Amino acid sequence: MANQNLLTYNSKVSLIEQSYYSPVSVIVGSTEVINTTYCFISRIIPWTTENTSEIPSQSQKYIKNVFKNMFVLKKIKSSDISPVIQRVNWTSGVVYNHYADEIDLLAKDSNGMNVYNYYIKNKFDQVFKCLWNNNGLASTKEPYFQPGTYGTNKIFNDTDGYKWKYIYTIDIGSKTKYMDTNWMPVPVGLNTPNPLSTSSGAGSIDVINITHGGSGYNPTISTIYVNIIGDGTGATASATTLNGVITDIVVTSPGTNYTYATVLITSKTGTGCTSIAPTSPIGGHGFDPISELACNRIMYTVEFNSSETYDGISYIPTDIDYRQIGLLVNPISKTSYKLETTANKDIYKASTDLIVAGGAGTYTLDETIYQGNSLDTATFTASMLSFDTASNVVQLINITGTPILDASVFGNSSGCVRTLLNVSPPDFVTQSGYLTYIENRTAIQRSVDGIEQFKFILEF
Repeated sequence: MANQNLLTYNSKVSLIEQSYYSPVSVIVGSTEVINTTYCFISRIIPWTTENTSEIPSQSQKYIKNVFKNMFVLKKIKSSDISPVIQRVNWTSGVVYNHYADEIDLLAKDSNGMNVYNYYIKNKFDQVFKCLWNNNGLASTKEPYFQPGTYGTNKIFNDTDGYKWKYIYTIDIGSKTKYMDTNWMPVPVGLNTPNPLSTSSGAGSIDVINITHGGSGYNPTISTIYVNIIGDGTGATASATTLNGVITDIVVTSPGTNYTYATVLITSKTGTGCTSIAPTSPIGGHGFDPISELACNRIMYTVEFNSSETYDGISYIPTDIDYRQIGLLVNPISKTSYKLETTANKDIYKASTDLIVAGGAGTYTLDETIYQGNSLDTATFTASMLSFDTASNVVQLINITGTPILDASVFGNSSGCVRTLLNVSPPDFVTQSGYLTYIENRTAIQRSVDGIEQFKFILEF
């Protein structure tokens, strides 16, 4: 008989946390290794059909070509990374799924979206988990967290019979950086599920939900006993009645270390009331939101501001357009941090800079420059990224061959000819690191005062 197996959602959560906590320093043998992720910009040459970006490939030829066309790398810091979950705005008239400990609420459909609609964000950017939906009725009262509006364990109740558990609030910084129409940030911390970490232990009982209210109950004649039977301790609750029907059971103490629980309601008056008592996740509701809310995506954000000038060095031309962005993990530095170890500066030029002699004419954007008798027989070729006529610095990408000092550098389109005086290669090892993400776009035009913000959603 074939073996049956399951790769759980928690495997994805652990990868999310690993990504969030990078860069980290680890010791491999006797060497300290830094893990870093960079956003790169590449490709100034137009597509074959300029309004249609080509489909990226994982062939070695294609990947090497991406490297050759890069001209800047900017480090993505921990403050630029957030786990994100599907955004669900509370909407009146919707039936939400309630939490149940015997249902796989984390299930995704074929498009990777939530199967169950069991959490919401309200208009105050507060996130709640639905613990009861009043036996499948529509929600008509938006939950909100405010002192005096919730019961035991931050449970919000209103007249529609829903019970909502407050989980967290999206702060304004995270909202601005990571929330859009499809996604919203979720906090990550050191709260790996652990029964020793909170009073909930292996599980608490935050709600007891009435599935049938029964009849004939009269608390003025006979006490209604709510007996919680399970493998934990300390959970207590009391019943609320109206016209002989038990309308609610209010948990007065959620208890600790429950992995299962049932409820026995006894009274000398009344009969027929049934209920369910779901136990919380390990550590309690809201203890580890990224695992409770089925987080399997992480968002990287990065901004490129104008020329990105640091210490008098401009890293990006502002008079160009480009067509390719992506993520590069652990490129190797030539000089920063330690010799030939992982790059760790905030930003790197990926272009090679030439200093040429003064003269007539200027090189033009995107043109091919070369050394040799002709372009067909050239010993060195490159694509012209930028030419500063004041300093006579030429920035090049897509280099083939080795430039020769004191030799002429020809512009194939412009006809410009200058003598090469000095060569400054990039500070990182071209073709190094893991190229983990490539995105091809139609042309993005840069400007002197422009800012480009990119958001990358990676699914695990």
